[in-house]
Amino acid sequence: MGVHEIRQLLARRDLEGVLAATEAYLPGKPGDATRRNNLSGCRVFLRWAFETGESVSAPTDNLGAAYLAFLQHKHPDTPASVINRLAHARNLYTALQHPEVGLAVSDPFAAVEAPSNDPALHKQAYTVEEIERMLIHGGAQGQALVLLGAHAGLTGPEVAALEWRDMAFGGGVLSVRGREVPTGAALHAALEAHAHRQGVTRLFGGEGRVFPELDNDHLIRGVLFGICRQANVPYQAWRALRNHAGLRMLKLTHDESQVARYLGLSTLKAVKFIQRAVDKGMGQSPDAASSEAVSPASR
Repeated sequence: MGVHEIRQLLARRDLEGVLAATEAYLPGKPGDATRRNNLSGCRVFLRWAFETGESVSAPTDNLGAAYLAFLQHKHPDTPASVINRLAHARNLYTALQHPEVGLAVSDPFAAVEAPSNDPALHKQAYTVEEIERMLIHGGAQGQALVLLGAHAGLTGPEVAALEWRDMAFGGGVLSVRGREVPTGAALHAALEAHAHRQGVTRLFGGEGRVFPELDNDHLIRGVLFGICRQANVPYQAWRALRNHAGLRMLKLTHDESQVARYLGLSTLKAVKFIQRAVDKGMGQSPDAASSEAVSPASR
């Protein structure tokens, strides 16, 4: 098959046709696990490119970064999956450039750095500046969501299950799965604004879920992804908000046990990863621990 035929297949968005034309030039042998994994990864990339309107034969400078963002959104907790899928997409471009295929195309992933699979390095955290930009672009709902992660340190499922009755604003705390999580002025104000949008006029004693339309972790991550795009902030998944909260508390208290209780962690292992990430400069900015950070013991 020549370059004219492969360009026609790409123009028609013939996914299986493109795979059939390039399979022989992918890593592995016919039928083995390496070849099957590469075909699967190439299929994911081609489907994404065709659905988003990205040109495979004439890739934009942003294609590699956009696909990386898509993978990180799809696999927020498994960096190995992101690394493998990026490798598969790179291998597809190597196959397209093979002399027997002959497509003269640059590799859009040449300058894309895959995420590290080191647990400490993978402990990413949004910076204070990024959080501020997200709050500007988030609207009432988005501001409440972002601060529940970045200030209160809640998980995605905890946010999805949160009800108005879980909030005791007189004591400045949220009641989440048996633990009390402190709130600060910024989170209180954001929740109050969101409450009025939801028709809840009195926070204490309100009924129902705080985000009734977001009933699972996937939908919450989708909202966060949209906020990041609007704010021009690199998407780092929900856990990066929790890590931001952990960084704030760790800098304030220097007490790993207290941070573990604050985040609802059963062991110190995850906090030690956060500490290692701090040592490597993750999520750092001059004002990373603002005065909004509140110690549970200080309440």
